[in-house]
Amino acid sequence: MKRIAVFVVLLGVTLGSVALLQTVARAAAPMTEEHVARIRANCVEAQASLQQLHQSDALLRVNRGQLYESISTKLMAPFNSRVAFNSLNSGDLVSTTAEYERQLGQFRTNYKAYEEAMVDLLKINCTDQPVAFYDGVGDTRSKRQKVHESVLALHRTIKSYKAEFEVFAKTVKVEN
Repeated sequence: MKRIAVFVVLLGVTLGSVALLQTVARAAAPMTEEHVARIRANCVEAQASLQQLHQSDALLRVNRGQLYESISTKLMAPFNSRVAFNSLNSGDLVSTTAEYERQLGQFRTNYKAYEEAMVDLLKINCTDQPVAFYDGVGDTRSKRQKVHESVLALHRTIKSYKAEFEVFAKTVKVEN
């Protein structure tokens, strides 16, 4: 129960920080003096929110990473090995597992790029360098979006594997 409460709190902080990132990173319009002044005026709050986001994202990354690894190493790979050992046809399951592994690698790559961008962003003093801070927020936000897209792709592949497993299970029942 405590884990769920911590997760809900971290999710709330993350969503609030994303809203802040979206507000700060309006990349379409050129920077005006008013915009620069607003960044400077909200610098402390923005940096604090980004620091919280960085911490909560790190925790979520560890938890998600472990979950994704477990799905691969404790579920997919052993099951596929057992199916192959029993000389059953599991071509779709194997190809989906290979796609999952590729996507997991992409998730790691995207998260590493996001993490590096966030660390660089947190080093920028937004009072002294508001334009660099603004640009850093935009860069970090786009890299965070890539992490999100990686997560969605992994979830789609997990659902696909489940559907293929269910089809496979029905064919094995029919044959036996």
